[in-house]
Amino acid sequence: MPKPVRHYGAEEKRNLCKVIDGGNFAHHRGGFIDQFERDFEKALGARHAIAGSTAMVLMHAIPGAIGAGAGDEIICDPVVQFHGIACLHGNVVPVWADVRPDNFLMDPASAEKKITRRTKAIWVTHLWGFPAEVDKLRRIADKHGLYLIEDCAHAMFLDYKGKYVGNWGHIGTFSFNMGKHLGTGEGGMAITNDDTLDRELRKRIIFGESPPELASNYRMTEFAAAVGVVQLRKVPRYIAKYREGKKYMDEAVERCEWLQKRLPPKGGGVSPYMYSVVFRGEGRGYALGAMRNALKACRRNGHRFGVGFTQRPAYKYEFFRVPNAYGHKGCPYGCHLYKGKLDFSDGACPVAEDVIPRLINTSNMCSPSDMREKARALRDAVKMVESGAAPADAYTPLETQILDIVAALQPVSPAVVRDRLARKRIHKPLAEVLEIMEQLRSTFPRKLSHAGPEHFAYHDLAR
Repeated sequence: MPKPVRHYGAEEKRNLCKVIDGGNFAHHRGGFIDQFERDFEKALGARHAIAGSTAMVLMHAIPGAIGAGAGDEIICDPVVQFHGIACLHGNVVPVWADVRPDNFLMDPASAEKKITRRTKAIWVTHLWGFPAEVDKLRRIADKHGLYLIEDCAHAMFLDYKGKYVGNWGHIGTFSFNMGKHLGTGEGGMAITNDDTLDRELRKRIIFGESPPELASNYRMTEFAAAVGVVQLRKVPRYIAKYREGKKYMDEAVERCEWLQKRLPPKGGGVSPYMYSVVFRGEGRGYALGAMRNALKACRRNGHRFGVGFTQRPAYKYEFFRVPNAYGHKGCPYGCHLYKGKLDFSDGACPVAEDVIPRLINTSNMCSPSDMREKARALRDAVKMVESGAAPADAYTPLETQILDIVAALQPVSPAVVRDRLARKRIHKPLAEVLEIMEQLRSTFPRKLSHAGPEHFAYHDLAR
């Protein structure tokens, strides 16, 4: 099994006991949340840090904080969908800019072409630990009088041209769920160097008795902050280990001419999060399905490779094409205040449409020895494809049964799927069912996706 690099120990336990002994688990003056915010400001070089219960809800609050609402647009990139979802929560239309072919990060030229008189901001992701060209994006934003928002969920202590990401834009957000560099269970932090934005964002994350703005309770707990203040000091050591492990995968990819290595922009570092390459074997007669099956066959000790990520850009999903927010009444696109024209056509973001189905991903947040083992598995899979020995591209009978069950019951937990299989006299341990369901997140055209804690949803991408 993978060996964890992240460590929780005596200091985190002492802090948690202090919270319990103090009897006040919510934000209060002089508590751990105050300390976490001040420590984060100092560590990231920011003027203000604003703690929240998750990064996602902080993003929900950002459109209002920058004055965006009905009839407005925010430019997002189409690889991850979180900004688009946050836009819909604010009744704002997400507009999709394309990405660069060499690193899958927002293309500044494409972003500028998408600007209209309705645009309020550009929302960029530092995807999987690589920095976007935020110097260029900030110049574009300033030129057009827009806000630049940075999603740094994958990018703790990520240097770009001498400054940590999150500080190039007007607001940057960081995530602390257990899949991120800094894990507190749940939690998030926004940073800004703008005093007004600090006030506007804080007003929207704490619900008062008579709030001055539409707000909610998006506060962090003292428990999360008690862990966070300790973990913040440890993260640089974790990242150093992830960089060490990344070298093994780099070496494996460099030996294969039909796997396209990802390249950071000039002047950018890497804060390893997800290791990602692009499959380019078609030109040599190799099928993507063969690579997917070879990686599955060569997997060892619980190490997974995903192929195709979400399989298609965000705007290709029905959720964004026909938004179901606000009582299925067509908002924000159908809002009487919105005068724009939507483009969901093929070719709207040609690079993203080409790259996303060919992505091969695996977590880089593990020990160097685990990354060495993943590199060996990748080399073995490459050899299998090149020799023509990869298994056939097909669903097993058990996989088909699981897909059918999830399609009928979604969202559904692995435990329910196991019980449904047992009714059919197919008896499998829960761990095996979960493993298969995780693998089905990377299949095509029938695939699964995460749908909340320990639940999965079904998609048929051939439709």
